[in-house]
Amino acid sequence: MVPNITTTCLSFIPPMNKTTMTTNKARRIIIAAVVIAVAITCTKWYWYKHHQAQNQLSYQCFSNGQGWGYDILLGKKILIHQSINPAVKGRIAYDSKQAAEADARIVIGKIKLGETPVFNSHQMQHTGTLPAQ
Repeated sequence: MVPNITTTCLSFIPPMNKTTMTTNKARRIIIAAVVIAVAITCTKWYWYKHHQAQNQLSYQCFSNGQGWGYDILLGKKILIHQSINPAVKGRIAYDSKQAAEADARIVIGKIKLGETPVFNSHQMQHTGTLPAQ
């Protein structure tokens, strides 16, 4: 007579009672909850870092052959491209990188305050981009 394979295989598995099954189920639920919590935390952290970097204002000065200018950037996107000094008549670039940087910092400050990034002659004299009159 051939032994029943189900009986032979099952004889190696320890019997489970109701307490063991409840404990295993509770462990699985706890592990699943921890994995989900870690996944949510990582996703939020990544989104926050990515979103913060995209919304960061910065400037980048450049030389255009005639002088200096600047770009105002939001993340990697150019918001303002200023290749000339708007306070000087004609299409004349900034004389120095420092003058372009000074105006770029003021523009960023105005944008952060919710103001229109427009200069008056007093502000231009203060930054040194417009000669005193």
